[in-house]
Amino acid sequence: MEEIEKRVVEFLRQHGVALGKELYESLGIDSFLLWRTCMLSRRIVTRRVGRRYLRLDRRVEGYARLSPSIQREFLTYTVVGLKEQEREVAARAAQLEREIAEISAQKLRLAKRVVEEAIERLGSERVALLSKACFVIGGDVPLGMAHADPRPERSTGELVAGSDLDLVVILGDEVSHEIEEKLDSALFEIKHRLLAMPRKEELDYLIKRWSRVKEQLSFASFEDMVACKILDEAKLLAGSKEMLSRLREEMRQRSVVAKLRELERRAQEYRRWSEEVLLATPQPEEELLLRTFTTTIEASEIF
Repeated sequence: MEEIEKRVVEFLRQHGVALGKELYESLGIDSFLLWRTCMLSRRIVTRRVGRRYLRLDRRVEGYARLSPSIQREFLTYTVVGLKEQEREVAARAAQLEREIAEISAQKLRLAKRVVEEAIERLGSERVALLSKACFVIGGDVPLGMAHADPRPERSTGELVAGSDLDLVVILGDEVSHEIEEKLDSALFEIKHRLLAMPRKEELDYLIKRWSRVKEQLSFASFEDMVACKILDEAKLLAGSKEMLSRLREEMRQRSVVAKLRELERRAQEYRRWSEEVLLATPQPEEELLLRTFTTTIEASEIF
């Protein structure tokens, strides 16, 4: 650890404050060892920006952990400097906050354009649909925590521009299957067009009926829990505000919101435990790192 600390200190003196990922890329040090050294050093200060929020993970007992993971939080959302550089650390952290907000806003604008195009393709049927459907976006975009770090797209392995667009379309049960198929076709085409662009963006979308959403309020399975979490956090992009408000009121009445808050509490406890264990363990087993530290490459789970 002393040798790693020495290299980090020398880098910061020469180059000034840095993000965790800039240290990682420049020094080539294992991300866990780098994080642990920075957190335990008396000569180094760190400042993370953004927020932590609930993530449901099948690998964790009880499913609840916080996102970003410790690794992602350090690499993408943490500014590192020396004690004598605290003013520079604060300034870089403020700049990073603004950058994250702008990335999130850009992703939100893109999601709105996607939905507008898909709806426009329905032609004369679009007006009637808007009162019987709602289009929402979940994930880290509505939470203001989107990032632009390149990462592999799940189906192709090609690098995409950071956070994906998690789109959920809720259709009233009275909407015809023909309209649903047209909407699905439009979104599928847009999804592949976004992946073919020079700056590749990943669109994940799911279309489901009102009756299916109400079934998921039972909160009985992992899939139900993920679906409810997304709807609790999501922002409306288009369609019926009343439909979404009615759904969220039912979530409250059926104690779904209270259950999600309890999962958040447990996730916070799990993060505290994880950090304590990892800081006390110089060479953790790979299995422990996978459960507590490493960024999870989640499957497409918006259910």
